[in-house]
Amino acid sequence: MRTVRPLTLDEVDPKLREMLQPTVDRLGYFGDFFQYAGHAPAVLTGFMQYSGALKGALPDDLNETIALTVCTKLDFAYERIQHERLSLRLGLDRAWIGTMIGRSDGGVLTTAQRHARTFALDLLAGNHDDARERLALLAEETSEAVAMAALFQVTRFRDVCSIGRLLDMRLPVASIFSDEPLEDTK
Repeated sequence: MRTVRPLTLDEVDPKLREMLQPTVDRLGYFGDFFQYAGHAPAVLTGFMQYSGALKGALPDDLNETIALTVCTKLDFAYERIQHERLSLRLGLDRAWIGTMIGRSDGGVLTTAQRHARTFALDLLAGNHDDARERLALLAEETSEAVAMAALFQVTRFRDVCSIGRLLDMRLPVASIFSDEPLEDTK
């Protein structure tokens, strides 16, 4: 049973469609997240602005560390696969990506990446005292601004995973790892 009907790109508010078109063109598909969130154009517009601000506030490697860690921990393949692919485009090593998603231990992590990863896992597990310590270590290693952006980004990805799992979102592209089949599409 679907709680919300997915929209086609043509059904989305014209202003929102214009804003989303570059992303759709870059991805090569109109993803489920946009199909569902398109029902709330003002909310999705604000969410996209928020997402852009967070991404701009974090170095790419820390953003991808958080994305892959959270999406793997919360078992949300849709967003994880998108970030596997983005990580490759950003020049991050395949072994590093495998380490982030628990497929290998061959990736080398920087100190900041280790702090961001452990912080995300502690926060998701509700270990707030440990998360607070890791956030302080991340701030010392990078900056307070990066640490705060990381805090917001962990909660943002947690929410994206919750929304996506609730709406049973599927991705029309496969994982970068060959042993994972393409997800079923609607």
